[in-house]
Amino acid sequence: MSPQKRPNLLYIHSDQHSPYVMGCAGDTLAHTPNLDRLATSGAILENCYCPSPICVPSRMSMLTGQHPYQNHVWTNRHIMDSGIPTFAHAMGAAGYRPVLVGRMHSLGPDQLHGYVDRLVGDHGPNHLGGSSVDRGVLEGTAGPQRISLDRSGPGQSAYQVHDEVVTAATIDYLNQVAVLKRAGQMERPFCLTVGYMLPHPPYVARREDYALYADRMTMPGNPEAFSDDLHPHLRWWRQHTGSVEVDRETVLRARAAYWGLVTRVDAMIGQILQALEENDLAGNTLIVYTSDHGDMLGEHGLWWKHTFYEESAKVPLVVSWPGAILPGQRYKRVVSAVDVTATMIDALGAPALPNAAGKSFLHLLVASPDARSEETGPGDEWEDLAFS
Repeated sequence: MSPQKRPNLLYIHSDQHSPYVMGCAGDTLAHTPNLDRLATSGAILENCYCPSPICVPSRMSMLTGQHPYQNHVWTNRHIMDSGIPTFAHAMGAAGYRPVLVGRMHSLGPDQLHGYVDRLVGDHGPNHLGGSSVDRGVLEGTAGPQRISLDRSGPGQSAYQVHDEVVTAATIDYLNQVAVLKRAGQMERPFCLTVGYMLPHPPYVARREDYALYADRMTMPGNPEAFSDDLHPHLRWWRQHTGSVEVDRETVLRARAAYWGLVTRVDAMIGQILQALEENDLAGNTLIVYTSDHGDMLGEHGLWWKHTFYEESAKVPLVVSWPGAILPGQRYKRVVSAVDVTATMIDALGAPALPNAAGKSFLHLLVASPDARSEETGPGDEWEDLAFS
């Protein structure tokens, strides 16, 4: 593939987004017009699973294409060896200049891991023992503690502000790329990773976003009362996190805030997509949207992530590439987030990562209708998307 025809890459990675909270996933409450539009222009993969339902292990697995047992990042306190090649290293080897804006959640002194530039950093200290920022009344609400539910509702968190800065920096970067393109000085396609904090708790959403759901939020579809019949670990987890019993008002308030956070992420993604189109960069850009894990949101009586229920271990995956991926497709085959890494590397013609566990499914996404019917097996069919 010649440098002129190689695609740009816009890789958008959010934090703790349940795959079920999107209009394109069938949620009639969720207001996500931009993700829905992205899905109708390409494909949504319904059964993508994260390598670990915890932030750092999942992200480092996606970065390296290796599972936690391979790269030895098991928890949010493990530092990944800088000697392990990453997705960004592969992009660089292919002639791209990989740039990161925002969240990566890597611990330790290496805050690039192959990226040549990072326009916005993470939300807090990236070394163990570092002093955290003062979150005021929201202190403790980002983690799996009862205070996270009790202090949910309308408001503003530092995570929202962080993501607004990330969005502005991303748009500015795309504007600069467009200037070079118009001047005939764009030497290579761009390779941009955008890391968002939202919709990660605190379950606190801007008042206008919260108001969209406050009066029409629904209770979890799969409630589970605390009892001796629960698995011993789940009993301990609910006791440990103070979520043995959560009253209806708190459940609805926290869920309304979460849906509001998803809507805010969608709005920021919309701003980026608009900048891409206005700068005439959308035509040959592969866009990938996913997250590191989901959120239980009260299902089975659980909150946050940390478990292997579908709501926690499954992630959204929407892929669009004009002219390459047929629009309006729904893909049912089970894939892993490390497969997503391998697929992006394959699409951009970069060298495969050594010791990587993922397998590219690019040949399925870009295949013709006839080829798709041959490639997919029972239960793996493609379906047209129909959004109201």
